[in-house]
Amino acid sequence: MSEQNQLSVATESHDKAMILRPEGRIDGSNASTLDSAIQEQFEGGNAVLVFDFSNLNYISSAGLRILLVAARDAQSKGGKSVFCGLSTQIAEIFSVSGFDKILTIHPGLPEALDAV
Repeated sequence: MSEQNQLSVATESHDKAMILRPEGRIDGSNASTLDSAIQEQFEGGNAVLVFDFSNLNYISSAGLRILLVAARDAQSKGGKSVFCGLSTQIAEIFSVSGFDKILTIHPGLPEALDAV
């Protein structure tokens, strides 16, 4: 995998939710990394997820699809998905795709945690 396509997903347990922090780029070549991190949370019984995108540089349609499925899966399990820390570029991608209308987005982590 080339360095420009690298993605890592750090997780942190919070009393209200699991925080997932993707870092790098999410595209078709590595979206499965994010999907695996999400599925691992669901398998561990965590259905309340906060996605902190503070260190995310790019997300493609493959990544957006995974987020949409994760949000629906979390809701079906009695939980929810909340998103925060979107850079101007990521916020624009969410806006153009209409995801800003269907996903819950907050400016920062404290606001996202307050919403869960």
